[in-house]
Amino acid sequence: MIELSGIERQAGTYRLEIEQARLTRGLNLIVGANGAGKTTLIELLTTLQAPDRGQILYSGREASDHLPLICSQIGYVPAEIELYGEMKVVRLLKYMAELKGVYHSDAIDRLMHEFRLEPFKRSKIKHLSQGVQRRIAVVQALLASPLFLFLDEPLNGMDAEERKFLITYLTQYARTRMVIVAAHELNEWEDAADHIIWIHRGRIRYNGSPENWKLGVSSRVWEGEVLLDQFENIPQEKLIHFRMKEHTMRVRMMGMQPPLPGFKEMEPTLEDTFFLHMDALARRG
Repeated sequence: MIELSGIERQAGTYRLEIEQARLTRGLNLIVGANGAGKTTLIELLTTLQAPDRGQILYSGREASDHLPLICSQIGYVPAEIELYGEMKVVRLLKYMAELKGVYHSDAIDRLMHEFRLEPFKRSKIKHLSQGVQRRIAVVQALLASPLFLFLDEPLNGMDAEERKFLITYLTQYARTRMVIVAAHELNEWEDAADHIIWIHRGRIRYNGSPENWKLGVSSRVWEGEVLLDQFENIPQEKLIHFRMKEHTMRVRMMGMQPPLPGFKEMEPTLEDTFFLHMDALARRG
């Protein structure tokens, strides 16, 4: 468990402020608009940044008093990964394992097999695709089996198969540990997230289950097809998603009533719900 109290941190033009929050075991999905404070929050939780004021406890221990121990229990994958391009994959992982105090090769061999990195073990990292490099970054974060695993936009650069594999892996890993993921694309995490942490303008607006996250909205979601000239007249602020077909547009929208004849009410997804919450904030001013 991670507990935050009285946290303040100046980050550019905004200030992250968290009066009280508790993060628990499972897969925690941090959601929010660009610049909301997701990365700043993760960097505080990983001890990369220190709060200007306030306290963060890891299983009851404060980072400032137990920093080496807490850091040994943390794995981290930033949004922008920078690996040693001239190193070969297996050499990098051995080097990172030594830094983390993992001196047995079993962990490296097992993770390379699970993440299908064996064909690249003798390859220089700079010659590998972004998806493979992202997998390497995740593996190095997992080497010491951390109790707290943090990933900022971990699906960046991955193809569909890699994305599906990583989500499945993290879902299983989170059964006994805490995994915290910051993500923009929410629908891929629909069946994986145990907890939603919504951060908006530097403050946590929601911290709880996906089920309650979806229940706490006042608007509804509708889907249907429209002609191209009808699409041009749809209010953009009510539009969630659209897909062009041969002569029509498949449209997903928010609103209390069906926007046009033939539209059907849909069960909100995590991503729908994010837009519904943002719309509610905008309407409240």
